[in-house]
Amino acid sequence: MSSPIIVCKSTFDIRAFNKKSITVGLLINKQISIILLLECKLTKKIITLSLEEWFTLMSEPNYNSIINNLNTRVRRVKITDSFSYSTNVKQSLITLHINEEYITLSHVDLYRLRQLQNLIDLYVVDKQKRLANYQNTFNTAYDLIKNDVRGLPSTCQRNEFTNQYIQNYDFNYYNHLQNDDTSFLYEILQFHFNTLSDMILQDLIS
Repeated sequence: MSSPIIVCKSTFDIRAFNKKSITVGLLINKQISIILLLECKLTKKIITLSLEEWFTLMSEPNYNSIINNLNTRVRRVKITDSFSYSTNVKQSLITLHINEEYITLSHVDLYRLRQLQNLIDLYVVDKQKRLANYQNTFNTAYDLIKNDVRGLPSTCQRNEFTNQYIQNYDFNYYNHLQNDDTSFLYEILQFHFNTLSDMILQDLIS
């Protein structure tokens, strides 16, 4: 099964020194959703937050609880079924865990994230307003490409061929789209063609 496609749209720096950033992006796996990627480029650690996890993490009671727990030794604290955090009292570090993935933040990182929260939330709201349009745009493109690939000889229905086909797909079908929609499609077709090819070929087999 192919991995989901992540189309990144907006990035915010948390601390330049540790090269941490948070990205508001679109997760595409047939059904598009808004996600936040929390990344430390220094350690190559990254976790993906759903909107529910993001809003829960940054809620005032939870934020205050994390800050308070930095002064005490606590076991891992459950936020949701798959989302938890642990603290390192001596170093004032917070480690966020989602399933098997984790990322470590300093208390300054968390404070900076709190400062950026309103700005990040504005980007989330903006993406929510356009989510249905993104979904329709993706569905149209996906169905057109899938139907074209279905009509190809079976010898051409393989990644080596479909990858090139997707990258070179004719945008004339989309001359009615707004610039943002065209940019959205271009990013998928040019940078995520392999995953898109996997998804289409998997559909044609099943």
